[in-house]
Amino acid sequence: MIKKISIVCLFGFSTVMSGNVMAQGHSDEIAKLISQERAKQIARQISNNIARRISEDLTDAELASIAPTASLGNANPLAASADDVDSWLPDAAWVTSSWSEISDDSALNTHVDADIYQVTGGLDKQLGDWFFGLSTTYAYTETEIGGFGSQSDTHTVTVTPYAAYVINNNFFISALTGYSYSRGEPDVSGINADTDTDEYTSELDLNGLQVIGDWTLNGKAGFRYSHTDRYFDNGTPIADNDQDNWTYLVDAQVTYSFERFIPGLRMSAGALYEYTETEDGEDDGVLYMGTGIDYYVSKSFTVGLNYSHDVNNEDIDINSVGFNLRLAL
Repeated sequence: MIKKISIVCLFGFSTVMSGNVMAQGHSDEIAKLISQERAKQIARQISNNIARRISEDLTDAELASIAPTASLGNANPLAASADDVDSWLPDAAWVTSSWSEISDDSALNTHVDADIYQVTGGLDKQLGDWFFGLSTTYAYTETEIGGFGSQSDTHTVTVTPYAAYVINNNFFISALTGYSYSRGEPDVSGINADTDTDEYTSELDLNGLQVIGDWTLNGKAGFRYSHTDRYFDNGTPIADNDQDNWTYLVDAQVTYSFERFIPGLRMSAGALYEYTETEDGEDDGVLYMGTGIDYYVSKSFTVGLNYSHDVNNEDIDINSVGFNLRLAL
């Protein structure tokens, strides 16, 4: 009897331990996905801010050229900042807070759930046809692996300079490059495996827009490069600790202005496709569908809310909700 109990206990212990090891291996893959999504979200937030601001300026210019009196009451004060070339002080401030959820039920019937909470703030300045800005981001990520009680917390700080150049009323180029430091603090069956991660991300996009009455069409195409180095907290490199990723993206968005019905209200819908080539994993393309709403409280202050969801991944769900504030200084 005692022998049978010992065998059962040994079998149960080995099953749990092997499950933990396999789950931990799977969680490493999820950790890479989370890191990529966190960097992508920061790049999207900054890129969207650049596109939104320049699009508004160009839209105001387009409307003024079509009907000079039509846009006077709703003129964007940022559009006049190009005349103030003697000052290098920022002329706009913005902040975006977001929550993203990544869930995966595909492996070992084990539910993996990650919540990413991010706050990105920035200042930018227009000098003629150029825009320059600087943003900082703090992100807190909580990852849970159901069935094994595994959990980890990650704190990330990012600094990202960015710039844009207006080619004409329909096209502009935007670029960013940033550095992120992440501190991972997992709690997996009592094993202490704290990690440090350095990540470098750069993105270059060609943007276009067209105003047709109350409709504004936006689009962009570009690429993003990221390099990561991971270490244990004692400075020891993790096996295969560095990774390079290339992401190619295409984005399209349509915005409708309700100005004639509800002054200051604009609604948008769009699709973003990102194809990522990874150094040591499978290449993958993800299609995101999104919608948003912006309300101009005044000529200088705007609030917005947006939501996006991936639509072509059968195993992983990625949902993001963002809240945006922008102020002309």
